[in-house]
Amino acid sequence: MEGLRIVFENISGGMVMAGKSHGEMLFSRVSLEEYITYFQHYQPDILCLTEVHMEGKTGKSEMVETIASRLELPAYRCLYQSRSHLDTSKDMGIAVLSRYTIKDYTPFALPNPRLEVERPDGSHWKMLDKGAQRLRLDVHGRLITVFNLHYFPFHHFHRSICEQDFARIRRELVDILLTDQHTPTIITGDFNNKGISLRDAFPELFLCDRFREAVLADTTVVGLDEQFDHILYTPGTLLVKHGCADPNLSDHYAVIADFSFR
Repeated sequence: MEGLRIVFENISGGMVMAGKSHGEMLFSRVSLEEYITYFQHYQPDILCLTEVHMEGKTGKSEMVETIASRLELPAYRCLYQSRSHLDTSKDMGIAVLSRYTIKDYTPFALPNPRLEVERPDGSHWKMLDKGAQRLRLDVHGRLITVFNLHYFPFHHFHRSICEQDFARIRRELVDILLTDQHTPTIITGDFNNKGISLRDAFPELFLCDRFREAVLADTTVVGLDEQFDHILYTPGTLLVKHGCADPNLSDHYAVIADFSFR
């Protein structure tokens, strides 16, 4: 059985980070071409992305279409989340691009706690909608499940992901991620788990060795010693051959993992 390479990244709308601290929101330019060149180096079989720009709420994305064509990943699905906070002329969402046939696809809207905050620069932020995708793929005749998600940045609103106020919201995500117990499963996502390990934020995912981390890194975020970006997998059905986090152009690193089937 051939190996399976997964790459995940929050690509900041194809923008190139110029700032040095988390939340600085300082970018020098838009350069989708540089992102494509980077991903071509890794040759992913499945590319999972957050903060991709879109045109409308139907999931149409010229950005994703271009990446899919150039990387020869013909099967893809996009999920609208909100208007873009990086380019007000665009919409924003998440996407999965695959070398393999998509047999089934389900999008999920995650319950938004509707937090608001006044930023130090005087701007007023409202928490944007987030979502998750579930795809079942035919990989060389074997079904696998892939989840891709972007979770809420509670820390930008001076709150913690683990507060009791958000227990129901956390549980709804857990219930989505545990819906498929019968096929090899990979979860990719920017969990925004600032100040807490993913295992402590979502302990249910790790009970009875349901999932393991494919990549453990000192950081995946520019300006922080924190890992926000994760690839999880079911260890009973998948074996990790290699995993790493690699700085790219965004304020988030790319996370890469190579798998084989047990």
